[in-house]
Amino acid sequence: MIVTISNQYGAGAVAVATRTAAALGYTLVDRQLPVVVAKRLRISREAARESEEKGRSLGARLLSSLELATPEVMTRDYGETFDEVFLREVRRAVNDYASRGNVVIVGRAGGAILGRRPDVVRVFMYAPRDWRIERIAAELGLDRKAAASEVDRIDRERRAHLRDWYDVEIGSPEIVDLAIDTSTFGEDGAAALIVSAVDAR
Repeated sequence: MIVTISNQYGAGAVAVATRTAAALGYTLVDRQLPVVVAKRLRISREAARESEEKGRSLGARLLSSLELATPEVMTRDYGETFDEVFLREVRRAVNDYASRGNVVIVGRAGGAILGRRPDVVRVFMYAPRDWRIERIAAELGLDRKAAASEVDRIDRERRAHLRDWYDVEIGSPEIVDLAIDTSTFGEDGAAALIVSAVDAR
């Protein structure tokens, strides 16, 4: 079985994924995935991490709009952009890890990439904005204003990434089988729910 876990920023996906993997005896796939992509593309880990959750640039969006309105200016013959190559390698890496089975994959649009399959449980972690702000402020040692800014910024980037590259909304039923409010169930309770969902599946 494969578990993918996505989340609103600050909802605790990594902590829940760690507990879930331990309870199931599965391999946790989190930080190693961008390392694999970086090696394949021969770029730094930092560059891979920076590219992970970005939406397309304004220029790329304008060009796509122009292509749709004026087919004769289509740029397909000019090759793939770096973003397209990067996303292709992320998809490939997610599928490679999934092919091994018994894994918990954190983020990287795993639910969108793998889709609805009988061997996949796609989880979305969410929580009220104020709860997430307090959590991030405590974890990163930020004041509330800075934490709120960070939560909103990363939420925006994740929304843009999924819309631009996968044409889905974050938390959408198209890419989620199980949605859990971490503020209600806590990390242990959320992990227990996921384990139950895997058993049921």
